[in-house]
Order: sequence, then C-alpha cells, then structure tokens
Amino acid sequence: MEKNNFWNDAARCGAIVGALLGVSYLLETSMQLSGRTSLYALLAIEWIAVFAIHLWLMIRFVRRRAALFSADEGFTFGQGYGYAVTISGFAGFIVGVVQAIWLHGVLGYANYVDKLIAAMTDVVSRSGGFPASMEGAFAQTIAQLQAAPAPSILSTVWGGVFSGLLYGAIFGLIIAAVAARQPRPFGSENSETNE
Repeated sequence: MEKNNFWNDAARCGAIVGALLGVSYLLETSMQLSGRTSLYALLAIEWIAVFAIHLWLMIRFVRRRAALFSADEGFTFGQGYGYAVTISGFAGFIVGVVQAIWLHGVLGYANYVDKLIAAMTDVVSRSGGFPASMEGAFAQTIAQLQAAPAPSILSTVWGGVFSGLLYGAIFGLIIAAVAARQPRPFGSENSETNE
C-alpha cells in the first residue's frame, strides 16, 4: 500500500465498512419489520456491536494509513481526519445503495410502510396498548407514514452518504486524534548517539 494511493485505499476500506453497515441495515430492518419484541432487544445489542466494530475498523484503517508515514514525516490530525471522512463517505454510498435496492427494489416502499405499520401496531397491541392520551398521537403517526410520499432512489442513496459523512465528521475527530503523530526529524537514533 503506497502513500499516494489515497483514493483507492480509502475506497477499499470504505467498501469493507460499507459492507458491514449494509448487512447490518438489512438485519436491523428485518428485525424491525418482524414485530417480535424479543428481536427488538437483540436489535439493541446488534446496534451496539456494529457500532463498536465500525469504530474499531475505522481506527485500524486510519492507523494503518498513518504507519505509511515515517517518523520524520509524522501523521497530522488533518491527514487522519480527512482519511476517516473519506472512508465514511465511500461507506455511506454503499449503505445508501443497499438501502435503495432493499426499499425500492426488493421490498417495495409501499410494502415496507405497510409492514412497518403492522409491526408497530402488533407491538403496541401486545404491550397492552397506549394510554388514551397517546392513542391520537399514534394514529397520527400511522396516518403520516401512510400519506408520506416514497423517497426517490437518489434521495435514499444521498441519505446513506450524508449519514456516513456525518459519522466520519463526528467520530473522525476521535479517530484522527488517536492516529496523529508529530513529526520527529531528530528521532531516537540521533538522541542515542549524542548521549
């Protein structure tokens, strides 16, 4: 892996992260649409596990990029931050494409909304229903879901890219701080010979 191969390397790492998040999206959507409350608890565990793996992968990829730079050059915070955001952008594009294919091609958006409403209604009815004061809000939420127009494929993909970039912009701060190294032009070799 060469230093000047920034875009290819970022795209490859973004594809790995995007594949993880795409599979996670499919799994989470299937669990949500099932309407089974036991899966909702598992959904929270899955979300935390995917978040941890995602963060670990990002730190690993940025540290590997930082290792390409010698001690004389160092690896600045800006280099790490830019790399993390770029990886996240590529990953977000892949997730957006997976979402678009799943929602518009495989499930169909109207079918997705119908299954989501059925799952929500089933969970509410099994839990004993809402208090009378909240029934109106629930009915209004259902009506809004049914009346909302289907998002375009482009907006679905853009939503994935935006989410990826937002993740990279926020967590890239931590990742870049972990991977940053100051340049040491007079490394330990020179200091040992002076002693």
